[in-house]
Amino acid sequence: MELVLTIISISIPLLILAWRLPEKWQLLSIALATAVFLGFVSPISLILLSVTTTFSYYILKHFSASTWSVLSIVILMAAIFLFFKLKYGIYFNFSENRILPLGLSYYSFRQIHYAVEAYKGKLPRHTFIDYLSYLFFLPTIFVGPINRFQPFMKDLQRRRWDSSLFSSGLERILYGLVKVCFIGNFLMSTKLNNFALSITESYTWLSTYLQMFKFAANAYFQFAGYSDIAIGLSLLFGFNIIENFRYPFLAENISDFWKRWHISLSEWCRDYVFYPFLSITRNARIAIILSMLVLGIWHEISIRYVLWGGIHAVAINIWYRYDGSLMQQKLSEFPIFQKGLGIFITLNFVMLSFVIIKEDTLTEALETYKILFFLKN
Repeated sequence: MELVLTIISISIPLLILAWRLPEKWQLLSIALATAVFLGFVSPISLILLSVTTTFSYYILKHFSASTWSVLSIVILMAAIFLFFKLKYGIYFNFSENRILPLGLSYYSFRQIHYAVEAYKGKLPRHTFIDYLSYLFFLPTIFVGPINRFQPFMKDLQRRRWDSSLFSSGLERILYGLVKVCFIGNFLMSTKLNNFALSITESYTWLSTYLQMFKFAANAYFQFAGYSDIAIGLSLLFGFNIIENFRYPFLAENISDFWKRWHISLSEWCRDYVFYPFLSITRNARIAIILSMLVLGIWHEISIRYVLWGGIHAVAINIWYRYDGSLMQQKLSEFPIFQKGLGIFITLNFVMLSFVIIKEDTLTEALETYKILFFLKN
């Protein structure tokens, strides 16, 4: 939260520059401020982002987005991402907070997106400063979403002062702060958590269920809140950034859930993992599994996140087997019941899957499952 509040504070004077400077300097001022801030909080990240930004732009420009040039960028960004996610950086003293590659998960995936879109010939005409402004965009560099280059360029071209857009941005920031501070930190992490702990001895199952719900709800309000703040700040600067959450706990099935939860990441995995591997393997099930595994390790490279991604892959495959089946057709005769049942099952499945990443070890997760499924008092 401290990082986000610092970004908001920096954005206040930066907004004046971004709107009062001559047009050609407005976006560059944001990029320069982002670079200076990044240099203070994460020097290694500034170096990585600066080098890879320059490399990816010029190699695509001079070699016309050939297969090998695009592959070199994808492999480079994937290697850097995996290097630090696997914590190999510890051996090079990269484990200190000041030099962690802050924002790496976001800007590495943005650069892969940029390279693949260049290969497809779908990038608009742009300059190095445009690309620099996209990657060094302060509102989204640290907390997402994983916004795309083409919409960013469209907003850049038609960017004009709009008081209603500015007002919407302020409201969105307020909504985000309420989600993070009041609902997430106070209601979920403090009040609900304390209540759940207070009834542990008397009502073990209910306490465990409430703590599972607390973890899932807090994860949503924290992440959605940070996304709201990033989207709101972007609006203040004149940019409409992709929505990242759309009432995910009202999803009627697991496929619908992933169209509502962390939308920018799930759409990235769909476009750059699912579709490519579907074209290679001609097998949607395999493509879904690979997509969800990538989505899992984006968060953390560990057994628990691989299992979490794998469980969701299995669930999505089961859903597609069920979709259109005779049972679904029978239930469709009772739409209200079908919708309510779908929301109930999806929500509880998602919360149960979060137990794997909530607990520190798989053994602890197993103990939690035993309580939830009445296998242990």
